[in-house]
Amino acid sequence: MAGGILPPRAWRGLLAAASEEWRATPFYKLMLRGADPEGIRQWGRDPRLGDFARGMDIVRGQWRIASEKLPGMNATPWSAPPPSLHFAARLHSFSWLVDVASVGVSGQEAAAALIESWVEGFGKDFHAAAWAPELAAERLYAWLCHGRHAFEHGDLARRADLLQSLARQARHLQLAVKDLREPLSRVKAGAALVMAGVSGIPEGERLREEGEETLEEACASQFLSDGGHASRSPLALYEAFCDLIAADDALVRSGIETPQLIREALPRMATMLRFFRMSDGKLACFNGGAEGSSDAITAALREAAGGRDFNYATQSGYQRLVAGDVTVLMDVGGAPPPAYGERAHAGALAFEFSCGPDRLIVNVGSGMELLPDWRAAGRATNGHSTLVIDDALSAIFSQRRAGRGAAHPIGPTVGQKRTEEDDGVLVDAHHDGYRASFGYLHRRRVFLAADGRQMWGQDAAATPLGGARVGLKPVKFAVRFHLHPTVRVERSDVHQMTITPQNGPAWNFVTDARKMDIETSIHLSGAHGPQRTKQIVLWGETKPDMPEDRSPNLVKWKFSRVA
Repeated sequence: MAGGILPPRAWRGLLAAASEEWRATPFYKLMLRGADPEGIRQWGRDPRLGDFARGMDIVRGQWRIASEKLPGMNATPWSAPPPSLHFAARLHSFSWLVDVASVGVSGQEAAAALIESWVEGFGKDFHAAAWAPELAAERLYAWLCHGRHAFEHGDLARRADLLQSLARQARHLQLAVKDLREPLSRVKAGAALVMAGVSGIPEGERLREEGEETLEEACASQFLSDGGHASRSPLALYEAFCDLIAADDALVRSGIETPQLIREALPRMATMLRFFRMSDGKLACFNGGAEGSSDAITAALREAAGGRDFNYATQSGYQRLVAGDVTVLMDVGGAPPPAYGERAHAGALAFEFSCGPDRLIVNVGSGMELLPDWRAAGRATNGHSTLVIDDALSAIFSQRRAGRGAAHPIGPTVGQKRTEEDDGVLVDAHHDGYRASFGYLHRRRVFLAADGRQMWGQDAAATPLGGARVGLKPVKFAVRFHLHPTVRVERSDVHQMTITPQNGPAWNFVTDARKMDIETSIHLSGAHGPQRTKQIVLWGETKPDMPEDRSPNLVKWKFSRVA
């Protein structure tokens, strides 16, 4: 280190720890300046498919993000008071640009106007809120994949401003990438830097190298040996998969070899993504996940060949049962590591059940764009199709510390066994999430018949093997089955209900529970924000002196396809 001058990497290390106040200083703004590109040499290719209906709404000036919206019609949303800080952040991310681009010519023109107006208001110099590193990563990615019309066919007088803004945001992201704490943001930032690095931006090689390094670190730390994401979220896996595909594609088209870690991760991720698809082609909704779009998932999977399919994800902690047109996915894992648990749920032994194009039993779920309060509500155990003792959580949530993000779940320990016979598949699992508070385990057995016409289960509040019953008290429990909003449910007897989906055959549901109710529920996993729905609730109360394989400690239930 001659002359006491720090090398560029050391400067980046110092800046990574800098506060927002430091970034707002004139000195930091000077560091973002440099030679501006005269044009974009190579555009990114996003494997995602946009939502045409949502894109049309935006083109018309209707702005909705999950359950929030801007009042009236707004050709550009930047001057309208946002309903929340969360809404404002999602606006500035430009994650919706893929939807606008799907509209066609009118969408391209609207995208150009939206990018130009953003640059005019926020893009010429560092802006603390709008240039938050995670938003800069999403925006840079969206512009490089879906903003071509603005940079090549938009207002000629403004193109230089757009190119300058894009280059400065890329430099800012390079300096700030080490600050990104949320795992998916690091993957997005790495992909954005790779695409920026091959786009023709001056000093692009440094951007690309930083992006590759970020993605290699993510592949080494975030993805499990079975291909799942460390968060145990199917949606997180899909998002990361799409970003890695885009980065790989950008490197290949530039004649640059993709790093080995990325090449090796993609086939495993593709296989795991297929594992998480229900029979309707959408994703199972666990640990902060949403359904997604079947067409979009199919399109993404075309970009990478996966390996051999399997039915038990040992590292991710899920069991998959398939028979004919029926798919059941069951959570048999514990909490993810704390660094990946800010959106994880307390949903041990919950399952989702679909038949053909219809989802029948679901979890309340979540979504990337939902308000934090909605996401928090969906994390509770009673938002999952599983047994709940005394309305308590099956995992302990850490206490949130100021500036440290949302609480993450801890535990429970889960044990499980899978048995495959000619007549069907049985999963026998248990967890200890209620042991410390109530002295009981939750044991669940789920069997799917080989012909796909029946699924039966047992849920028990059981004592640990060899555990003493002395001191155990009676506790109330509920076994909840949340229904998809497209499903109708009608009681046909004291212990029987009929579940009728939108397209496929009806199913009978029977139980030996002493009390069965239909209650209201909420579905957070769809494309259009929260929707009201129903849930079937089986009520029980334990008797400590009774064995676990007897009523009332054990509840039996069965789904049978109506002929």
